[in-house]
Amino acid sequence: MPLPPPNERQTARVHNPDMSGTAEPPAPPDKQTLRRQLRARRRSVAPERDRGVDAAAIAAAASAFLDTLALPPQGPDGQPAYAGQPRVAIYRSLPTEPPSEELARTLLARGLTVIVPEMLPDKDLDWHELRADGSEGPGLGSDAIGDARVIFTPALAVDHSGTRLGQGGGSYDRALARRHPHAVVVAIVNDEEYAVQPLPRDTHDVRVNAVITPGSGLTPIPDSGSVA
Repeated sequence: MPLPPPNERQTARVHNPDMSGTAEPPAPPDKQTLRRQLRARRRSVAPERDRGVDAAAIAAAASAFLDTLALPPQGPDGQPAYAGQPRVAIYRSLPTEPPSEELARTLLARGLTVIVPEMLPDKDLDWHELRADGSEGPGLGSDAIGDARVIFTPALAVDHSGTRLGQGGGSYDRALARRHPHAVVVAIVNDEEYAVQPLPRDTHDVRVNAVITPGSGLTPIPDSGSVA
């Protein structure tokens, strides 16, 4: 019996999804669906995590990574890539996020200039210098992230290509667009949030160069840029 024309074969495939080998693969979840799922999972596992252990592991991994960097690096002309003292950008973690408090203390103990973000009414980020007592200096402006040699960024998940899934407000997308060309972007997530399956990615999404998890430490992301 001859095969039907191509259009009829496609129609038959649509109307017989239970036939082996004919069903279309399910579409990957969209970003909003993934965010809901990841937030729910974080809320459910947060009471079971030892935040002190996680905080120490994250800080140790970050510190070991910084030991491998030359601060400041040289630019293409052999001159320092940064005009002044390079900064390190971090975030103040929420109760369900991987903790950043010990990371902040470790960076300050190394004598680094640490900046933290403040969300503005339009969801852009201003930056403030973090002091040793936990207080913050005056606003430095949204462009201050351009002086950061390393940017430790929050994320809900990261995939193995370096695609980062944020909270959805676009704050870090805008901030990372102002990063220095030599800056290294390191996302901090829980171990299970370093995803094997590809995450949805838009053209404005900035790939991260490495990921830190409490259990595995720092993992460079291949082909996303240098972390040296």
